[in-house]
Amino acid sequence: MQVPKKIDFSFFKSKKFFIISLCLVFLIACTIAANYLSLAIVRTNSTNESVNSSAFDVYMLTLAKSQVKAEAESMASDYQKVGAGGYIWEQDGYFYVVSSVYANKNDAILVQNSVKANQGFDSEIITVHFDEIVVNGSFSSEEKKVIAKTISACYDFYYNIYDVAISLDTAVYNEISARLAVNSAHNSLSNIYDDFNTLFDGTSGQLEELGLLLEKTLAISKELCGGIAENKEQTYSSVLKYRYTEVLGVLYEFINS
Repeated sequence: MQVPKKIDFSFFKSKKFFIISLCLVFLIACTIAANYLSLAIVRTNSTNESVNSSAFDVYMLTLAKSQVKAEAESMASDYQKVGAGGYIWEQDGYFYVVSSVYANKNDAILVQNSVKANQGFDSEIITVHFDEIVVNGSFSSEEKKVIAKTISACYDFYYNIYDVAISLDTAVYNEISARLAVNSAHNSLSNIYDDFNTLFDGTSGQLEELGLLLEKTLAISKELCGGIAENKEQTYSSVLKYRYTEVLGVLYEFINS
């Protein structure tokens, strides 16, 4: 009877070692390739194109003006008692007492006629021009989306609160539903602020200034949510108009600084 030969495992051990080594090399190569591709994708999504907002005009219905700010402020407090915003806007050497602000001039004219007919107030419409905002740099597609939301945040907030004020004045909203709508607008603004800080916290230059603009706008929004008035007799409708004009004020200052 032939005794079976002792199997020599050294061959299989060396072959197994070779296969394992080959697999490790392959995995390392795949990892390097994956990292390279991910970097390539990021570079592909990054562009040198600027992110910009469009220029626009608003039309401010003003009830009084003075070359002395203190005098304008004194008149403003009286108008705030009857629902006018009463924000003081400086332009062309005058301090205007702003009642409300309109994106469409025809709307401003209609309200101007109504104020004259029903309340006997003379008024003036002034046009305020806002230049475009341009943010230059190399950004990923997600970064561009957040920047685009940020540079339109002030105008969007103004328009949202404008809608709330109109709805309150026309009895579509009562004060409770108006306050709930304000909270919703604040939450949307807060989300934009959080997204911007996630991507650009600690940046300098233009992005830092844009972040500060957003921070100022959010602070005004918080005051509006808290119902903080300029004087004890100011109506809630007046507070809404005051705050949305104030937001336009910080935007105007940012653009022209």
